[in-house]
Formats: sequence, structure tokens, C-alpha cells
Amino acid sequence: MDNKKTSGKNFSRRQFLKASGAASAVLGSAGLGFFGYQAGKDPESYTGQENFEGANQTFNRKRFAKDQPTYRKTGPSSRPDARTEVIFYRRSTFRQQWKDESGIKSLEPLLQEFYKKHPEALELDLYNMKEIFPKQMADYHKYRKQFILSEAWSNAMGAVSPPRIDKPPEISDFPRSRRTGKPLEPVELKSPEKTSRLIKKISHELGSTLVGIAKLNPDWVYKYPMQGRGFKPDEPIEVPKHWKYAIVVGAPMSWDPLYANPNYGTSYDAYSRSCIIAFRVTSFIKQLGYAARPHYPGSSYDLMVPPILVDAGLGEQGRHSVVITPELGCNIRPSIITTNIPLKPDKPIDFGVQDFCKTCKICAENCPSGAITMGDKEEIRGYSRYRLNVEKCNNFWNSNLGNLGCRICIAVCPYTRKSNWLHKTALNVTVNDPTGIAEKVLTGMQKRFYPGPDPQKYYIPSLGGENASYRKPPWWLRTEDFIE
Repeated sequence: MDNKKTSGKNFSRRQFLKASGAASAVLGSAGLGFFGYQAGKDPESYTGQENFEGANQTFNRKRFAKDQPTYRKTGPSSRPDARTEVIFYRRSTFRQQWKDESGIKSLEPLLQEFYKKHPEALELDLYNMKEIFPKQMADYHKYRKQFILSEAWSNAMGAVSPPRIDKPPEISDFPRSRRTGKPLEPVELKSPEKTSRLIKKISHELGSTLVGIAKLNPDWVYKYPMQGRGFKPDEPIEVPKHWKYAIVVGAPMSWDPLYANPNYGTSYDAYSRSCIIAFRVTSFIKQLGYAARPHYPGSSYDLMVPPILVDAGLGEQGRHSVVITPELGCNIRPSIITTNIPLKPDKPIDFGVQDFCKTCKICAENCPSGAITMGDKEEIRGYSRYRLNVEKCNNFWNSNLGNLGCRICIAVCPYTRKSNWLHKTALNVTVNDPTGIAEKVLTGMQKRFYPGPDPQKYYIPSLGGENASYRKPPWWLRTEDFIE
């Protein structure tokens, strides 16, 4: 995109006509703003959360609703005893207690009584323990290689808690056998390209909306660690050699509460999903014998996240310091997995964010604290980017009555829109317009059709505000409709 958005003087007649047509398309769409807003309310446009709104439940249940269930009560009812009638529980107890020399007498009285009433169950439980289980274990070791991926995927689904990280990465990151405690040998992989394709597919299966892969730049690793990450707190981090690649995963915040920030939105809905995705991907990689460490929200990181998203080709960092993606705008809460599994990194992208942010400034204009600069980029630790005043930003977190945080800059960003036809059209227009005209027109439309409150009104009344939100909350967060 070297020729993208020059000064507006050095482009061909063909480019001029193309730009004029793009600008005309933008202007023409202005009259359709209302319909675009309505389309944005369609659950199918809730990018990354389509299934959460029931969009795929197409069956008309109301048509078949009945006053009574279809099962019938035919006699006296009783409740099951989980100790004997839940087969997984019963057979586990049975295996622990059964002794051949004592037979049924080796079991606790409850099981003895059960098997006397159900001798056929005793026969089948013995057959399971003596015949099926030993053969299954023998064949497991013989044929396991064929099912390595399915087993790793299944086990990863159960990884909903953070892995234990209380030792240095050279110990905590590497997998060990659950039975022997010895290090697992890594499986032999065919190629980094195939492995990257596999990891991306698995990450999507494990819940991630976006996935990207980067070669880890050591500049993004913290010089000194946070607590609870296995490092010595007062010693600088020596970047582990096995932190070769960084896998980015993540999910969006719920769309309607997002637009009702700062009071009704929350980061924790996406934080929780992003964390669990990272735990699951980490588990999957470790079960293949490779090192993996999750870096996840809110404060379990050993590195800076935004530049890694940029390196992984997921988006560009905006004026507000948040990464903007083509699919979700800046509505994504990411996690990172550092690993040594051989991968093919993605390439960074340029879809026009840097030029757009130069002139847009909507996030800065709507920031209650003035933390987002209206000025140009600065050099920060050797890299050029916009400086965010984190102290001012955090001060506002304690200056509103809603959920902790703010997120207004994410809500007002023109890129943060649900995936409907109007958003897609606008995105394609700006990406393909070398003049910058479309950007100015779209920014003007944003301010005209989607104005926000005076930023001072976001504050609590004690600080001169009105507890305002950028948009009205969704119906299911309107306390006054449900609670007296």
C-alpha cells in the first residue's frame, strides 16, 4: 500500500475516477444510514458471537408448544441413587473395592445389596473390568498414534483453569507425563505450514474468533516481571529461548453492552472466553510434547500484547493504542501463547488505519479524561506510536458508577461495527480509496449520525457528570425494567 493516500496530488486519472466513484458510493450510502443501523441490530451481524443470540435456532418452537410434556406418569415415582445407578460412579468404586478371593463380600454393603438385586449388572461390570479394560489399555498403547490429535483436542476442551505457573518458564512451560512425571517427547510434525494451519483450526474450534501467528520480537517482553509468573520479581527477564513464536487468540466483548459504555459494558465477558481459549490452546500444544505458556487478561502477562497482534497480521494499532482489526474493529480481547512448536508466522497488514487515525480523532474527542492525544505520534522506547496518558485513563475508571473501566474509545471507533452490509461496504471503500476523501466523508457521517454525549457527562454527579453512557443499554441490562 505504498501508493495509498498520498497528498492527493500524485495519482492517475484512473485512480481519480476510482476515488470519485468510491466517494460517491459513500455519499450515496448516507441516505441509507437508518437501514444500516437496523441491519446492525440483526443477531447474525454480531461478529464472533453469532450463536450467542440464537441466530441458528431456526425451528419455530412456539408453533408446537403444549401445556403438558410428552412423557407420561404411569405409576409411583422414585429418585435414582447416584452411588449405584450412575454407572461411572459405581464402576469406579467397584474397581477400587473388588477382590477376587472375597468376591461380592469385598464390596461395601450398599454395592452388595445392589448386585444381589441386579446380578446381571455384576456380570457386566466384572466383564468390563477383567476383559474390556485390559485389552483397551493394551490397544491404546499400540494404536494411540492414530488418535493423538483427537485426544489432545478432547483434553484441551477440559482446560478451563489456568495451568500452574510457579516456576521459571524452562520448567513450567514444558509438558510432563501425568503418570510418570517425566518430560514428554514432542511428536514429529510434517511442516510448519501444516502445523500453523492445524493450530489455527484448533484455536477456532476451541472458541477463538481471530487467530494469528508471529515470530516473537524480544522487544515486546517485559524487562521485569509481574508477580506470580515464575520469575524472580527483582531480576530482569531473560527471554527464554523456547519463546520462538506467539499465537494470538481472542474473542469480542458482547456488542450491545459495548456500545452502552462506560456504565453497562464489561471486559470480563470477553476476558473469560479469551482466558479459557488460551488455556485450551496451551493444553493442546503441550499434549503434542511442545512448550507453551499462556499470557492472558487481566494481568497474567509477561509481554506487551498490542504489537504482537500487529506482527501476527491481525490489525494495526490505532490512536487510542488499541489494535484495530478488519473483522471486529477494536472489539477484541486477546491472549497470547508463547511456544516452540514449529510454525509459519503470518505477515502484518496495512488496511489504512494509520492514515485514517491521523484525521479521524473521534476517540480523542470522546475520551472523558483527555488521555488520548489529539497530536502526532511520538517515539516511545524506540518505536513511533501515539502516546496514551495511562494515568488520566485510569483516573476515569474511578470516576463513573458502572462496571470497572471505560471502553468508550472502543465503542466510538468507526471500525468497531457489527458485520453488516453497511460496515463491510464502508471498510472496502476506505481501503480502496487512494485520495482519503472517503475517510473524511465517513468520519463526518459518524459524527452526524452517531453523536455521543458531551464527554464530561460520563462522569459521576459528584464530579459534575450525569452517569451518561454512549448508547442506551440493551433491554436485558435495564435494571428499572426488572428490579423494584
